[in-house]
Amino acid sequence: MMMNHRVTLLKPGATRNAANERVDGFVPQPDTWANVRFQSGAEVLRAGADVSVVKCSIRIRARRDVDASWRVRYQGVEYKIVAPLPDSSDRDYMFLVCESAK
Repeated sequence: MMMNHRVTLLKPGATRNAANERVDGFVPQPDTWANVRFQSGAEVLRAGADVSVVKCSIRIRARRDVDASWRVRYQGVEYKIVAPLPDSSDRDYMFLVCESAK
């Protein structure tokens, strides 16, 4: 599988706004190479409004620090990590099962 896309991992943490106030959010980590595969798109009804849910699997080099509290930014869209899973065929890689709701 080719790692031919650049993604940004986003770690939960505090940042500072223009008024130098602490704001909880996500801190970008250095970009990493990945293989991104989209699994499905579905229209669901949430709180009475139609919502588009996009699910994808992102394969990256294995890391011990990434967990389900992190996010991934790919082509300007942020995806919630639902589950970080080891790659059963290769210990050097892991899969990030992600979804984005718009």
